[in-house]
Amino acid sequence: MAFISSTNRFNEFRDDFMRDTGIKNVDENIDIYIQYVTARFVDMNHKLLSNLSNEIQELQKVLRKV
Repeated sequence: MAFISSTNRFNEFRDDFMRDTGIKNVDENIDIYIQYVTARFVDMNHKLLSNLSNEIQELQKVLRKV
């Protein structure tokens, strides 16, 4: 079973943000940056929940056999 964990990577996303958007000054565009980071976290949460749902389904299959 997978261990669910996450780390705060708010500042690490700066390079990705600048590369993905072409915006070079994050401080002047903090509102767009916050939207970008929020979208990244939403995507991460979706992936975690999707994987968790798949693992629960697999566990149900195993438990039915028992």
